[in-house]
Amino acid sequence: MKKILFSFIALAMALPNIGLANELNDPDIDCPASSSYTVPLVSVEEQDDGVLVSWDKISDQYFVGYKVVISEDDSTPSYPSNGYLKYITDANVTSLLVDNSTAYINGDFGSYLEDGEDYYFSVTALYKCNNDRSEIAGNVVEASYNGQSNDSDDDSDHEDGDSDDSDVDGDEDSSDDDTSNVAPPTPEVSLTSNEDGVLLSWKKIDDDRFSGYKIVASKNNSKPAYPNDGYLKYITDDDTTAYLIDNSSAYRNGDFGSYFKVDENYYFSITALYSGYKVAGNVVEATYEGPETNENTKPITVDPIVKMEERARKLNGDELGDILSELQKLRDIVQEQQNEIKYLRSLVNDMSAVNQKVLDALSQFITYGVDENTEKLGEGERAAVIHSYKAAYDKLPESDDEMADAIKIANGRWPSQTNEQAEVRAKTEFRKIYLREADMSNPNDNAAVTIMAYGLRQRAENRNLDSERQGIKTCQYIYGHTPQTTEEWNAMQAITYSGATR
Repeated sequence: MKKILFSFIALAMALPNIGLANELNDPDIDCPASSSYTVPLVSVEEQDDGVLVSWDKISDQYFVGYKVVISEDDSTPSYPSNGYLKYITDANVTSLLVDNSTAYINGDFGSYLEDGEDYYFSVTALYKCNNDRSEIAGNVVEASYNGQSNDSDDDSDHEDGDSDDSDVDGDEDSSDDDTSNVAPPTPEVSLTSNEDGVLLSWKKIDDDRFSGYKIVASKNNSKPAYPNDGYLKYITDDDTTAYLIDNSSAYRNGDFGSYFKVDENYYFSITALYSGYKVAGNVVEATYEGPETNENTKPITVDPIVKMEERARKLNGDELGDILSELQKLRDIVQEQQNEIKYLRSLVNDMSAVNQKVLDALSQFITYGVDENTEKLGEGERAAVIHSYKAAYDKLPESDDEMADAIKIANGRWPSQTNEQAEVRAKTEFRKIYLREADMSNPNDNAAVTIMAYGLRQRAENRNLDSERQGIKTCQYIYGHTPQTTEEWNAMQAITYSGATR
């Protein structure tokens, strides 16, 4: 496979005002050796929409910015030799989503990445003291780019667009100063600690790019941040501005185990998630004085139906973060919006009014699923489940119980609420397909009617595409065409999986 090398050069402006800039350009200052500057520590995460590159924040007083660099041939890429993708001048920005939304500048492979190709990622930090400039390249990480392609491979706008003077001085109006990387807000965190636990609070973030908060803590790292230090809670509701840490939930991927110990000190913070960014807030140290937890307690086995009902409540109750934590996903608001346009508009175009909160919950269900099985079904099948629900009940799932029934249908479970008219229609279809009346005491006939009435889906691991293709052929023989309506697709499912026979 073709290898393309990426390097991310990180630059953060350390001159917040003219007074400090003059001070740092004082010829009497004894500038440090370049070997003493901090080397960027880089990690990457492969995502469906690109590659998320993250690095540790650099707080050196001579640090002036990050550059993101890519190379096709150089296994140790750095700026300026290999060009760059992004110039970031805020030290608090410590991640970038590489998704082909920005053309590469002065590279040796063109302007955009290719889907499915392997790349090497790194970060180079730029420093300046008086007239001494240094570029310090970080470690390199290999990953595969899985994201959108961009065929607009035009480098003409970027030729000779790079100037070391404008990069480091930051005082020239050039295309090299990427204003699209203006830092999103940094969380402002405070806390109180008592026998109830640690109450972590923060100011509400009002930013269009915002997608969630991660509650983070560490026993040993005085600057904890997600993802390197794990997280306790994933919150996607921007109106939530406090969280009580009381050992009611296990910590994930931390350096102190799953639970906090009474009378021990920890570092607490919030990492805000944005589209393409992660920004860590200030850190507050405190002693945990809350409830203890017995880590040796055996997990309780929960009935699958109860779990489905709980996930429905979370989906409707702005607790998407808990669902995404279980699925090990991050929120993608852009994808949610695209799915609302792609799938939901056709569902609501014949309805007078639908609450936006309902649309949000359905869009999130279609985008992510709520459990391992519905995640595997894919967006199209999850959207088809909502179509089946509407066909059965002549409405969209709105309440917790209704959303739970939709989730049950997606998992091949009988819904709690029934609809006599839907079952009558299904029995009519049964006669048309099997040329006899359905015997509801026969489990196969019962399954066929239920599948046709409510659209029950086969679990992802049990799907047989060859059998489904044969079911489509049977539908074509019966209806004179391949399945087109929701009812006909439900019939195909019944033919394929119910076991009913003529």
